[in-house]
Amino acid sequence: MKTSKLILLGLISATFISCSTAELDNEGQSVEVVYEKPAGKCRNLGPVFGKGGGQFGGGWISDEKLMEFASNDIRNKAAKKGATHVMIKNHQMGSTGGQYGSTTSTATFSGVALRCKS
Repeated sequence: MKTSKLILLGLISATFISCSTAELDNEGQSVEVVYEKPAGKCRNLGPVFGKGGGQFGGGWISDEKLMEFASNDIRNKAAKKGATHVMIKNHQMGSTGGQYGSTTSTATFSGVALRCKS
């Protein structure tokens, strides 16, 4: 009985670990999300990608929260590159399906990290 409880606990833990729910860190808070290049001089710091959700567990998170987590993730990653802005180029919603239907389980943003001066 004890072994089966440990296995169940491991499976539950793996489910939540595989479901990425990025929190916005202090550096990420300073990165502004834009959809067009801001006015002023901007240096391209390269591509960045943000993801929210995951194959296991992402279906239990609302689409709005998946988008929020993906936005947090891309802003955090842009900040690590020294960006002041992240210009979103594309977003995508992914789904996981099975015998009884499918559900949205991931949100992904792709963009460009920019360091801009006003």
